[in-house]
Amino acid sequence: MNPESAARGVDLEREFRMGEWLVQPTLCRISRGEEALHLRPKVMDVLVCLVGKAGKVVSKQALIDAVWAKEFISDTALSRAVFELRQALGDDDAQPRYVETIAKRGYRLVATVEPVGEPVGPVSGASPFVVVIGEREVRLTEGENLIGRGTDVPLHLDSMEASRHHARVLVRGGRAVLEDLGSMNGTMLRGQRIKGPTELSDRDVIVIGGISLVFREMGLDGSTIPARDS
Repeated sequence: MNPESAARGVDLEREFRMGEWLVQPTLCRISRGEEALHLRPKVMDVLVCLVGKAGKVVSKQALIDAVWAKEFISDTALSRAVFELRQALGDDDAQPRYVETIAKRGYRLVATVEPVGEPVGPVSGASPFVVVIGEREVRLTEGENLIGRGTDVPLHLDSMEASRHHARVLVRGGRAVLEDLGSMNGTMLRGQRIKGPTELSDRDVIVIGGISLVFREMGLDGSTIPARDS
């Protein structure tokens, strides 16, 4: 099976297998067996772009436009990201098993990519939690709720200081937990940068990329939920 045909059934917002690696884009993590590595968000974004065009040559400019958007950068930033990606994957530029350099054109993903079992992502169904961003109010769903500047995430932030998939709120069993997804600029909660998964409380203020998000516990009918006992 060639890389292009294998990648057609892969949802790039969910985990997938690439060669011997399990790739989890929203966590910026790759793993094989007991080994797990975190990638910088930009490095993961480069990988996702290449996977989306598996088997095809992706020009340097196309990668820069997709990953860095409106930022003005040189080819050096892209070359560094590809170098880091190869290092993490244990790939060899001379005999590539994952990313091949096409001289004067760009890069090509040569590894086989396959979906992993059942989709891993948000579970349908509204939760009693709401996030307020300016004048916008977003009802969280059970499961994973991504936050970032990606246009595909439910909690979209219009800030170049935010990563495409910057953080997430995981809703399970009537509780909501905030987690940073390895972002460069970090996620602030209650005035401090979080270092690990942190449970949210009503009226908590989250700050990402200079934008404030207010977490509220509301009933499905819009009524305020009484505070939980700690």
